[in-house]
Amino acid sequence: MTLDPSMKNILEMYRNLNFPKLNEIDINDLREIMNNSNVMQESEAVNHIEDLSFDSDGSQIRCRLYDPKKPGNGLIIYFHGGGFIWGGIESSDSVCRRFANVSGAKVLSVDYRLAPEHKFPAAVNDGVNAFLWAYNNSNKLGIDREKIALVGDSSGGNIAASSCLKLKDNGYPLPFLQVLFYPFMGPDFFSESMREFGEGYFLTMEEMNWIGDNYLESRKDAIDPYFSPVLHENLKGLPEAIIVTAEYDPLRDQGEMYVSRLYSAGVPVTSIRGKGMIHGFLGLFSVARAADSIITMVFSLIGSRLNEQH
Repeated sequence: MTLDPSMKNILEMYRNLNFPKLNEIDINDLREIMNNSNVMQESEAVNHIEDLSFDSDGSQIRCRLYDPKKPGNGLIIYFHGGGFIWGGIESSDSVCRRFANVSGAKVLSVDYRLAPEHKFPAAVNDGVNAFLWAYNNSNKLGIDREKIALVGDSSGGNIAASSCLKLKDNGYPLPFLQVLFYPFMGPDFFSESMREFGEGYFLTMEEMNWIGDNYLESRKDAIDPYFSPVLHENLKGLPEAIIVTAEYDPLRDQGEMYVSRLYSAGVPVTSIRGKGMIHGFLGLFSVARAADSIITMVFSLIGSRLNEQH
């Protein structure tokens, strides 16, 4: 399928803005640019919003709880994208409101620790601790602790997947569902999608290498299965997964490889490829009808799964 016209317009606009290369700008300036470059979106009304925090490795991690207009008793724990380096509660506010109202589940947006100040595995530890905190405080949050979904996009998808692996490997309770949007899953230099879309489609191979250098203590960490879940030896026993990839995304093939590995391990998995979409389409729902349709479909499915009877 050809590139969605809305995606094409957004890519052209991005090129015309002439953003500096990631490695040529101060980290704080980069965050300021990226956190304020999101497409302007109307904030949907929700029933209630509350700012909370939990402890993770001695750090207080901020989070924001959204109650939808018609709440059920499920919870979506959301990890934002941003290359492990930028993004946060405020820049994710509009999408979290949308997620809550479409799914009918509460949404907990997690302000996990960012690199390079906090290197791997800090963000993954925050993901694990976010789930355990929500699980152990289910009464306070007004949720069913057996109906929690870990959801993330891009680097956030990596955190969601890696958190599930770490929870499983350490014998902790597991989420009911993991939902990964165009996630980073492991080193990839030769896949078809990386070769075809590694330049000119928002996320470049050069930028991915720079992000890895800032997130990891050492390049040896690139083969750690909690950074590269696709390299994990044993995926059996993981929660059901929904993995959404984008057709014009260099990360497409590694996301779909993880689908294949989960399927081979006997994990229930649904694979959805967003035709005509680019990396990061989740945040473009207000200007791209197809992106909004995918969000509506997937989060309606999440809500349906979380509201199933035991």
